[in-house]
Amino acid sequence: MTTPLRLAAALATLLLAPPALATDAAALAGASPLTREALARLRADVDAVRNPVIKAATEDALFNPATCVAHRANLGQADKRAIIDRLVAESLADPGDGLADGLFPALPGEGGPCPHLPQPFAAAPGGNAGSHHSWPGGLPLHEAFNAQSAKDFAAAYRAIDGVVLDGQDDLIAAAPLWHDWAKALLFVWRPDGGLPSEVSLGGHGADGDYRTGAHHILGLAEAMARRLPADLVIVQACAHQAPERGKPDRLVHWLRAAAIIAQVDPVAAGYLALTSTGVLTLPGMTESGAVPRWWSACLIHAQSDHNWVYAEPAVEDADALLRQLAPRFGVDADDPARYTWGYRHAVLSRLGAARVQSLAAQGGLDALAQALTQLRAQGVF
Repeated sequence: MTTPLRLAAALATLLLAPPALATDAAALAGASPLTREALARLRADVDAVRNPVIKAATEDALFNPATCVAHRANLGQADKRAIIDRLVAESLADPGDGLADGLFPALPGEGGPCPHLPQPFAAAPGGNAGSHHSWPGGLPLHEAFNAQSAKDFAAAYRAIDGVVLDGQDDLIAAAPLWHDWAKALLFVWRPDGGLPSEVSLGGHGADGDYRTGAHHILGLAEAMARRLPADLVIVQACAHQAPERGKPDRLVHWLRAAAIIAQVDPVAAGYLALTSTGVLTLPGMTESGAVPRWWSACLIHAQSDHNWVYAEPAVEDADALLRQLAPRFGVDADDPARYTWGYRHAVLSRLGAARVQSLAAQGGLDALAQALTQLRAQGVF
């Protein structure tokens, strides 16, 4: 082979190679108007928080690229083992080969005073493989939607039902921002563009199965490790399901698991309380008929965390539609890394799954193909 041919072959190899992992995820997210707009919305939400402790911690967690993962600070192998053993012993986690990796994914600065996120918050997905917002920059979009939903619910309850939410605005604004933060910790891009699976935490109780995604529990652990106000941590815990009247066990399990991971005493910190019979419950629920001060914000947060109801079917539809159109654009769906990084992630980071779905719903495949043609002309893929 002549030198020019060798150079051409080498160049072709570089051009066809899968993108460099973290760099390209960040580049795709950074080039996305959707992600930039979502980050601007989140910035405005943080700016509107009045409590200086909540405001400073939330700004750091979302916008400081060198933020420390507080619940992992100075954590050695023996500490991790002790946490896992206690979670399993207290029926808050199921033992298994993937539990250690699911709880303690590798981090830059591991074992030191300031371990860092494995990827920028802005480049993280909003869900794991096959789930909602599973493209670079999907996490800010998902959080911005849920944060807006929380504000809209609060406004509606005030205007229509006359609900008094004095002193609750910081909780309503900040809880959606903290709830999904740990997805940047857990859902780290693989070379093929895929994502790892997620372990469940929370265990089982007398009334049923309390397991939920690890991101929920680790987000609570991080909020605890950063010493955020107890009311905010409790409201944050309401995301996946608000407690039923007289049945706080689900949230009690989640807060217990998070406190073990954060290595804090949940009763002393105000996240949990003891009844007169020595049973753990939620603060403000120790007396029959009592209404906790955080109750309205908790119910609003539980409702606002439902963007996934629309977004998961949107991803399912978008994936099927993009795969169907791939041959029109010369995209090889049988090459996972090139297909995912060079086409699927590139398109969804610009359009979003809901937009892809709606284009096809309104104008069929041709309408979507026209949008993809425009992206192709812009060099997006």
